[in-house]
Amino acid sequence: MNKINALCLSLFLTASSTWSEIKMEGAQKTLQAGNDRFSNGKSIAHTWQTGTVAKTGALGQSPSVGILTCADSRTPAELIFDMGVGDLFVCRNAGGFDTPEVNATFEYGVAALGVHTILVLGHTKCGAVTATLEGKPVPGNISVLTQALLPGIKKIVGSTKDISQADKLNEAVDALTRYQMLQLIENSELLKKAKTDGKLQIMGALYDVETGRVRFLD
Repeated sequence: MNKINALCLSLFLTASSTWSEIKMEGAQKTLQAGNDRFSNGKSIAHTWQTGTVAKTGALGQSPSVGILTCADSRTPAELIFDMGVGDLFVCRNAGGFDTPEVNATFEYGVAALGVHTILVLGHTKCGAVTATLEGKPVPGNISVLTQALLPGIKKIVGSTKDISQADKLNEAVDALTRYQMLQLIENSELLKKAKTDGKLQIMGALYDVETGRVRFLD
C-alpha cells in the first residue's frame, strides 16, 4: 500500500496543481481560465488523467467546487471548465434546479469533502426552461420539471414586454439561475451556516451553447 501511495503521489506531483487545488478566493478566476482554454481549443486537463485517477482512487476525493447545472448533453461541466477527475462535485437535472437530493448532496460535499464554492450554471437554449415558458401540456413525469422551474421564472412568464422569444428565454435562464442560487441556501441550514461563517460561497454563471463561453453573474 505504501508503494502504491508513493507512486500515486509521484504521478500527481508531476501534474500542474492549477486546477486540482482550487482556492476559495480564486475559484472564479480558475474556472474562468479553464473555460477560456476550453472555448479556445486549448484544453489541457485530460493530459493528467492517468495521474489524477491513480491519486483519487488511492487517496480519495477532495473537490473544492460544486456545480449545479442542467442535464443537457451540451453542458458537461468538467469539459466546459477544463477540469479533471476529482476536481468538481456536480449535480445535474433537466433545468438545473435544487431538490432535497441535490441539496443533501451539496451538504455532504461541504461537510465531508471540503467543497467551498457552489456554482449554479445556467445555459442558453435550455429545453426545460423553454417548455416551462410555453406552459403547454407535457407527457409523463416531465411536468415535475416544469413545476419545479416555474417559481424561478414566473415574472418572465407573466411579463408583457415586447421582446423576442429568444430574449425572453435568455431572461428566464438568467432569472432561474439567480433563483436557484438563493434556493440552495434557503433550503439548507447547513449551507446557510457555512456561507454565514465564510466557509462557502455561491456563484452563478451562464453558458452559451453556441460559443462554449461562460459569463459569470454579478
